Amino acid sequence: MDRRSFIKICSAVAVTGTMPPCFVRQTQAAELITFARVKLIDTQGKAIKANTLNSTDAYIFNYPYISTPCFLIDLGKSASNNKLITSDGAEYEWRGGVGRNKSIVSYNAICSHQLSYTSNEVSLITYNSQKSEMAGRAGVITCCAHMSVFDPAQGAKVLSGPATGPLSSIALEHDPATDELYATGVYGGMLFDDFFKAYKIQLNEEYGRGKAKELVTSTAQAIPFADYTKLGIRC
Repeated sequence: MDRRSFIKICSAVAVTGTMPPCFVRQTQAAELITFARVKLIDTQGKAIKANTLNSTDAYIFNYPYISTPCFLIDLGKSASNNKLITSDGAEYEWRGGVGRNKSIVSYNAICSHQLSYTSNEVSLITYNSQKSEMAGRAGVITCCAHMSVFDPAQGAKVLSGPATGPLSSIALEHDPATDELYATGVYGGMLFDDFFKAYKIQLNEEYGRGKAKELVTSTAQAIPFADYTKLGIRC
């Protein structure tokens, strides 16, 4: 990473005050936890069609809580099942991509290392459809807070950096008849309790006291990353 990028990251952290705590515990629950079956829609309220997703960047939607952001990514290539292990040693099988080409995947946009996340103001964790300077390749999720790299084509497996466990996976359902997409649950280890504790002040300010833990129940807007956050840091 060059000096200019480093200064931008430091400035973003200083402005938002969102540097997470030093110690984060990942739960051992790696199996699928089912939440509401939520239809993904666009900003006009229309159902997202899988074949209309742009593969040049990610989309962001909030699930399973109204405050927990998720990546929706069309990798442009098929992604097969993969066996993974959480940072606590719990084994699970990532279910691969969905859609006609099995290329659509989703993960919580909350870093498994120290909980950096995508907010409306700034995001230190991003999907790079083009070559990442830090990773030396394209098609990776990078967290510029502490330089972790994840492979979304392999269940957000850690490729490098201090992170020791994959990003939590969002279970997606694709309806071939309508080409619509639904989020149905979370698996691969969850960090929601830690997230709510780490960012209690910020979440209360943004959503209202105690509102951040409200569950999404019917639809969730999937917004292009560039439109969702004001400052997306790439490294």
